[in-house]
Amino acid sequence: MKDAVVGVWTFGSYETKDIDGSDVAYPLGEHATGMIMYTADGYMSVQIGAAGRPAYADGALHGGTDAERAAAAAGYLAYTGTYSVDVDVITHHPVASLFPNWEGSDVPRRATIQNDTLSLDLLEPIQQDGQARTGTLRWHRASAL
Repeated sequence: MKDAVVGVWTFGSYETKDIDGSDVAYPLGEHATGMIMYTADGYMSVQIGAAGRPAYADGALHGGTDAERAAAAAGYLAYTGTYSVDVDVITHHPVASLFPNWEGSDVPRRATIQNDTLSLDLLEPIQQDGQARTGTLRWHRASAL
């Protein structure tokens, strides 16, 4: 699996489902964009942003109001670090993350690759709006520029 994931993948979808699978949600919307990158020497980085996040009115890189910064963060998922592979489980080891709880932790995902699609399934349910949910992120192998 490690050799197979090396490279750049473009975002396809991030969906969560309630435990019985009847309710599907898209935490960052159905039109989010992003990339995940895996290097051969064990580094990774991921960035996903919701479509249509409003720009800061003041236009400053470190500016924005508290509400603007909160909205920007709520529509974004990002972290970077290293990764390890054990058969079909890829474990991300974030050293920096927009979600600080993940820094220094392990973020495991069950990985499958079919054709040029990488699916990363959550191994444990997450809490979303007070409900336990499963989740899958899908990525498509990026073409060379």
